[in-house]
This record gives sequence, C-alpha cells and structure tokens, in this order.
Amino acid sequence: MKALIVYYSMYSNTEKIANVFAKKINADLINLKESNEIKIDNYDLIGFGSGVYRESLSSKLLNCVEKLDLKGKNVFVFSTSGIGARFYNNKLLKILRSKGAICKGSFACKGYYTTTEIKKNMIFELFRKLSEGHPDEKDIQKAEKFIDNMIKSI
Repeated sequence: MKALIVYYSMYSNTEKIANVFAKKINADLINLKESNEIKIDNYDLIGFGSGVYRESLSSKLLNCVEKLDLKGKNVFVFSTSGIGARFYNNKLLKILRSKGAICKGSFACKGYYTTTEIKKNMIFELFRKLSEGHPDEKDIQKAEKFIDNMIKSI
C-alpha cells in the first residue's frame, strides 16, 4: 500500500504526529507550508492533518482538499489543538465525504501553542497551560495505535 500524508503545521505539533504516521506506514509527506503541488493518483491512502487555528483547521489544507479528486480514495484526518478534540476534524471529514472519499478514521490530540492575542481570554490561557509539553509520549502512543488499527481496517 502506498500512502501520503498532507499536513499544515504552524507550531510543529501536527508535523510531529504526521511524522509518527509516516514512519509507521512508510508514507510520503507533504508539508503545505513548503509545497502546494499535490499528486494523489498513485496513493492508496491519504492522511490530511492540521493544527487548529481560531477554532478551525488550516484554510490552506481545506482549500487544498477542495481542489483534489478524491473519489474512491481511502483517507483519514488528524489534528492537534489546545484541547485535543476530534470535533475540529468534522468540517474536513464532511468535505472529504462530499468528494467521494472513503473516510477511514479521525485522530486528534493536544498540541502546545503560544500566542499573545488569546492571553486576554482566561479559558484559552488555561487550555494553553494544560497543553504544555504536548504532543507527549502518550499522544505519540495513541497516534501509533490509531494508525495501526486503521491500517488493519483497509
């Protein structure tokens, strides 16, 4: 099986998870911060990942997915955020399904972030403090388990 992982990572958290997946399944990696050219024809599985920015996955990733012909492609989604919630993946999953992709799974974990504009909001400051050190070893183990289980289902 030939696999590709396409991701956008501002703080390197999502990149860390992308690398875990790539190592486990011997996938090619495309960082959207460095490249916009994506050819998916020869891939059996494609992972799409992003950090969460202002309560949404990267617009660069969402726009990229909109341009791809994903009909019949096995895909999965992953994200990192201050709270590590999978519901952030729902918008991308909906787009992928509307394009005829076969969604095989969704993964999320905490990722540490820093920003000055949210320090005025105490709830985001609390989430920032709770996300320090993430993704950590437990997050990495969960990512490895997720990708192992997903591969078994293909």
